[in-house]
Amino acid sequence: MIEVKFIRKSGLLEAFIYDGHADFDDYGKDIVCAAVTAQCMMAYNGLNEVMKIKNRIELNEDGGYLAVSLDGASTEEKKSAQVLMETLLLGIKAIEVQYGNFIQLIEEEV
Repeated sequence: MIEVKFIRKSGLLEAFIYDGHADFDDYGKDIVCAAVTAQCMMAYNGLNEVMKIKNRIELNEDGGYLAVSLDGASTEEKKSAQVLMETLLLGIKAIEVQYGNFIQLIEEEV
């Protein structure tokens, strides 16, 4: 099962962590893993390449783990990043509605 955790501080989404495998289908055919990975990488690329917002990324080259944190960004950058972060959250929620046996969404306020 994939676990996607979103971490909020003072109401702002500041991090997301994608961990695990959906096991919906064989490697290379797993549409749940592909959907989650594509959305998470789109958000990361938007933050990093388009918006140039300072972030920290950790990933497993073989897949199954991606963590992105905005903890080094300024407050203004974090506020600007909310459009992408909240959009990612909505996308992951939509996947969970349809494939809830293969993905778990966790929202945490710290």
